Amino acid sequence: MRLVFYMAVLVCFASQSSSAQDLSPRIIANQFEANLPRVEPNDNRVPAGSLQGDSLQLDLDIVWADWRIETDDDVGIRVTAIAERGGVPQIPAPLIRVRANTSLRISVHNTLSESSITVFGLQSRPSQHLDSLVVQPGAIEVVDFEAGSPGTYLYRVRLDDESLRRPGERAQLAGAFIIDPIGDMVQDRVMVMNIFSAPIDSSRYGRRFVEALTINGLSWPHTERMTPAVGDTLRWRIINASGRNHPMHLHGFFYDVMSIGSMLEDEIYRPEDRRHVVTEFLRRQTTMMMEWVPTRPGNWLFHCHLSFHVSPDVRLPHGPGSAGQQKSHMAGLVTGIEVQPGPTDLIERGEPRYVNLNVGEFPDDSLHQYQFSLDSSNTTRAGYSVPGPVLVFRQYEPTFVTIRNHMTIPTGVHWHGLELDSWADGVPGWSASDGKVSPVIEPGNEFTYKLSLMRPGTFIYHSHLDDIHQLTGGLYGPLIVLGEDEEYSPEKEHIAIVGWNTPDPQSPKDLDLNGQSDQPTRYAYIGETYRIRVINIAPAGNVTTRMTKDDLPVLLTPVAKDGAELPANQRISVDVSPRMGVGETADFVFTPTESGTYELLIGPGWYKWKQDWIVTEKPKEE
Repeated sequence: MRLVFYMAVLVCFASQSSSAQDLSPRIIANQFEANLPRVEPNDNRVPAGSLQGDSLQLDLDIVWADWRIETDDDVGIRVTAIAERGGVPQIPAPLIRVRANTSLRISVHNTLSESSITVFGLQSRPSQHLDSLVVQPGAIEVVDFEAGSPGTYLYRVRLDDESLRRPGERAQLAGAFIIDPIGDMVQDRVMVMNIFSAPIDSSRYGRRFVEALTINGLSWPHTERMTPAVGDTLRWRIINASGRNHPMHLHGFFYDVMSIGSMLEDEIYRPEDRRHVVTEFLRRQTTMMMEWVPTRPGNWLFHCHLSFHVSPDVRLPHGPGSAGQQKSHMAGLVTGIEVQPGPTDLIERGEPRYVNLNVGEFPDDSLHQYQFSLDSSNTTRAGYSVPGPVLVFRQYEPTFVTIRNHMTIPTGVHWHGLELDSWADGVPGWSASDGKVSPVIEPGNEFTYKLSLMRPGTFIYHSHLDDIHQLTGGLYGPLIVLGEDEEYSPEKEHIAIVGWNTPDPQSPKDLDLNGQSDQPTRYAYIGETYRIRVINIAPAGNVTTRMTKDDLPVLLTPVAKDGAELPANQRISVDVSPRMGVGETADFVFTPTESGTYELLIGPGWYKWKQDWIVTEKPKEE
């Protein structure tokens, strides 16, 4: 009887609220105050619910609320959100965190009068089937289950009314579900990526959609700053609650991928199976546990490497006549890391090396308006190319690269995958250490970066300012670090770097492999081993790599990821590589055993560049 009375009161309250408000997804002006709760960004430090012994009781409400993803004084969005009963709505949704032996009772109250809802993920793990809980408008439903196996999971809510759900994305209705092992808990942080998008008035705002791309409820530069000390061991649980893929890139350091999971199961890797990466491709509605140690001070970034997910264009629009917000060249899915002052792990040996890298602008080039060159004269177009020239350096060799900006626009260059001082990392206005800051390199100016080359491998240099425009304009190139006693052999090395030549590709001609559509024929000898270095630095998309002969697969052996050599047990030959996200590099070796024409195929799912490799017997030396 008490439950029925409680439901009636809440339904009455919900219907009164609905009649007094415009309850639809829309932009909220910066000075607008409504009789609706404000969303609280959830930093996922405090678990929700009431835990009594081994039992958790959690009561959730689905409500309308106003969400301000930047500051309290900026514009916001009216959305549906999830609140713990008696509390404020949160994005991400309230954190469910229990030990493996916990029994859970969760009630879900749908206060919305406009739509039923379906809740996914309130169930035991692991499971082969995704359970769902339908809650009608005004109703309360209760579910009981055992937590199950330790891991990193998520739960989410779907609005069943199509007009509230589409077009766009409503992944703000999701949160973390963490199951800890029995015993002592390891210190960690939980970061959830949520995305909301909906159509808006393009005549007023200059765009067709509003988007909110957030980490723990906020968009860069308003996301939480992490402030570890040098030497701290950091364990992060990253949850992609959205319907989009996110290649997650850490500046300046490698991290270990300790697990990859989904809504239903989590694969926790043995130590010998963990990947050592700077970028990990995180598919939609999946999770990752990562661990890393900051070994030098300074400002760093952890962010999605899809240019469209960190572009300033994903800020909330302020409408005509608004001064907007302070300009920043990034927004969206970015977390800042400020490692406190301390020692450094960087090593250098030998005489320093100095390199001048020019950046030119060619408005008459229909495909590549911006290009790099090592030609110090800079008097002709000769020497400029897309991708930029292959930079070959040696491990531990102190290297100074001066970027000379001959363009009419500012730029800055990031040395992707290198472990170096923060001030040389190349994020303009952010990368800072030792009293120095990576600047915006204005037209006619230059800046010298000091590169520390801590390991051999395949890396990238690319613009880190106005990324979409400058990357599709051509400002990227491969960077190879050799071991101290290693020699570079161009005839046995093949670099394949994927890019775009327009921000809005519509056909294969808008995509580039090594700056062009057609690929030159390669020649190889039986019994010789060739290294294929694949780099994906397009603004978006993922690619695979494979080799065939007579339409049959030929095995390639992966030997490195993001510049880090793979341990022997991970060098498993494949007939097609795993999907590589933006910002990932992968090295494969290929040793042909018979003559003939082979085909190297690289590209996204809907298109592959084909390159013929002609293999013959090696001529005998006379």
